[in-house]
Amino acid sequence: MNKKSSATAASAEETAARTTENQAERETPTAPKSAKGKKTSPQVYCGPTVRGVAKQYTVFSGGIPEELTHFIQTHPEAAGLVVPVEKFAQTRRRMETAGTAEAILYHKIKSEL
Repeated sequence: MNKKSSATAASAEETAARTTENQAERETPTAPKSAKGKKTSPQVYCGPTVRGVAKQYTVFSGGIPEELTHFIQTHPEAAGLVVPVEKFAQTRRRMETAGTAEAILYHKIKSEL
């Protein structure tokens, strides 16, 4: 690998890490908001299928289930792949585009399984 592609890959990983940290701070699902009396908007898990946790592209309307919450605590990158239904199409496109934060997160999670 040449220096330019190494620098690009490192830059993409740093961007993905920052994106994950920022999204995790904003969107870390800890408990369903509906338990507090507030409605939650449906969210889609876009990460790889994890047996006993969630299938890829599963929609959750009553909050994130406990199994997925525990998985996110173990693999914080997964929080970046739980998105509102309104952003699903954009997220899926970005997951299929090499070098985007979403694609990097997806492959990082998949490699850890």
